[in-house]
Amino acid sequence: MESSIGETLKKCRIEAGKSVKEISDLLISKGFKASEKTIYSWEKGNSQPTPDALLIMCKAYGVSDVLSTFGYAEPVNSPSTIAAHFDGDEYTEDELDEIRQFAEFVKNKRK
Repeated sequence: MESSIGETLKKCRIEAGKSVKEISDLLISKGFKASEKTIYSWEKGNSQPTPDALLIMCKAYGVSDVLSTFGYAEPVNSPSTIAAHFDGDEYTEDELDEIRQFAEFVKNKRK
């Protein structure tokens, strides 16, 4: 049986050696309403973090492949096209990679 988002978040947090308080403090410092109770609720599967909060937690946990970590990896031979227009150099390559991962996360969440 595949793990839920909450179970995966908890596993990643523990593997990264982070406490619930540390993650709560990090998210609050970034403007999220994320008390320790909220983090526990996410980890128990009672609710889910916003995509932005999820990406921040993944970065804190050292998760570089968000889609695979949460069971949303595409088959190797599956073509992928993404089209977007950005003016100038407003995003770094890392930010563009996070945007691509977020788009796939949202798309796969529908399944």
